[in-house]
Amino acid sequence: MKSKKNNVVPDKIDIRDRMYQPAVTTAPGKSFIQKTKLPILNQKETSACTGFALATVVNFLVRKIDPANQTFTASPFMLYSMARRYDEFPGYKKDEGSSLRGAIKGWHKHGACENRFWKSLEMPKPDINAEDGDWWLNSVNHPLGAYYRVEPKSIEDMHCAINDLGVLYASAICHAGWDHPRKSKDDAYAKIPNTKVKESDGGHAFVIIGYNQTGFIIQNSWGKTWGTDGLAVLTYEDWQQNAMDCWVAQIGVTTDLHLTIAKSSTLRVDSHKKVAIATDPILKKRELDPFIIDMENNGMLSNSGEYRTTEMDIEALVSQHAGIARQRWGLKNKPMDVAIYAHGGLVGEKSAADSYALWCKKLYDAQIFPIMLMWETDIFNTVKNMIEDTLLGQEPRATAGFLDRIINWKDERLERLAAPLGLKIWKEMKENAKAISYQKNSGGQLLYKWATATKSELKSHVNIHLIGHSAGSIVHSHLVEKMISLGWNFKTVQFMAPAVTNDLFDATILKAINSKKVGNYYQYHLSDEVELKDNCSIYSKSLLYLVSNSFEPGRKTPLLGMEKYFKDEAKYKLSTIKSFSSPGASTKSTSHGGFDNDVTTIETIIKNIKR
Repeated sequence: MKSKKNNVVPDKIDIRDRMYQPAVTTAPGKSFIQKTKLPILNQKETSACTGFALATVVNFLVRKIDPANQTFTASPFMLYSMARRYDEFPGYKKDEGSSLRGAIKGWHKHGACENRFWKSLEMPKPDINAEDGDWWLNSVNHPLGAYYRVEPKSIEDMHCAINDLGVLYASAICHAGWDHPRKSKDDAYAKIPNTKVKESDGGHAFVIIGYNQTGFIIQNSWGKTWGTDGLAVLTYEDWQQNAMDCWVAQIGVTTDLHLTIAKSSTLRVDSHKKVAIATDPILKKRELDPFIIDMENNGMLSNSGEYRTTEMDIEALVSQHAGIARQRWGLKNKPMDVAIYAHGGLVGEKSAADSYALWCKKLYDAQIFPIMLMWETDIFNTVKNMIEDTLLGQEPRATAGFLDRIINWKDERLERLAAPLGLKIWKEMKENAKAISYQKNSGGQLLYKWATATKSELKSHVNIHLIGHSAGSIVHSHLVEKMISLGWNFKTVQFMAPAVTNDLFDATILKAINSKKVGNYYQYHLSDEVELKDNCSIYSKSLLYLVSNSFEPGRKTPLLGMEKYFKDEAKYKLSTIKSFSSPGASTKSTSHGGFDNDVTTIETIIKNIKR
């Protein structure tokens, strides 16, 4: 057993965990053993015990609610991969273990697919056109229901939970005794000797399927030759000394909507060909996920968090999903409009996803194929905390008649004090924005690679459009420059409250407009009067003013999205450039952050794409 990798880590304390509260109406018996016969799994030399143990839990729960389905086997590798996605130490790409909470969270977010769809550590290639679906579609059929953390030091609670639910999902330090369970002639099961734990011993996940007066009866994932046909007794003393975590769970109800989504290979549309997206957060995320390219630092594809993207996902997006869209819209060899959207720097993963649900529906309904770039900037909380800390204890006492002067004093002082850290934060964000197009194997480069591949539906007969909000304009300025050098042209570029400097815009997009590589440019910005009334936390002007006056090198750097640096510039007075000041008839946002969910702005952008 020495080849086994015991790399389970303890769950971190989380006050949001719901604790199991046992019922006191029925006392547990002196012993209990789960009578449902479950397949004994074997993780072999992998570190995937969290996935294998959880697969055993799922196998039991499916058999419990559907006695006729005694052959169901969940994929331990899918569950392990999802655990790695949500584990306590994201970022690692190797097979290096995970946590129970990571696995539970993965099941909660993504369901559990059958083993036939995912048979190894390597993620299968998406195949949404397969006759019986793929792992992504199949997993929605087996959702997680209620789940609770069980106090691992309370043997009494664990006894009740086993009687109540049938099995427990557990982890403990795996010492040398685990390698040699011993069975005496009077024992029904082999017993794990309680040997001294070494510093090098790691954690291991398993399933508790019963108990007797000696200890817990566990089902391991080391094959049938271990213990007594894969089972053994872990003594109460051993558990008390080496326990890590314990969870109890129920399988969720597979609703009609679950079944519908499981059969939907791409975005669902109704009889009027309008997109229908689930309101349930978990199911909504599932429906949006294929259209989002999620990136982390330096523009590389993200392998952790709620939205994870692989290179195979991008290939499926531009071939399979785009192929279905082209067929639905009856385009054949007619050009398909494709919009690549980049969100701003004030949003994290969740906020971007909420916005993208609106954008995906609006674009798809207008027969515009959406590709959403998620680059996880989320600098808002950093900026907010920074400027609040900067001004802490710095404000003078307000006196009548001096309020405007005090506000200006506060803003100017904040701009000076916040500049050193603000410059660093903004510089790093701009580097990430550029890396999306210029870093080798970045999300932008992989999108181009697969969009121009032989099987891509975007290789020809397409009109490419770019939409960017705030710092998303920086992403797209670099993308235009890089992708034009590779052979792409862009029919339209549309920016909302762009945070890109005039200099970068001039060197990239304006240059492309003049060389006719970009057809038309449309801009949506706040009027200067509204910009001055906007705020960024306790800074009493908009984010663009803060960036211009503090976060960019120099003083009062011209940013394209500030009306005063755009409307009177002769170089922007071209027939191919048009701007809209907000609020107005074509855009009604009254704040910097409001453009991306302003329906009027979205509808104007769509009209400009369809011209």
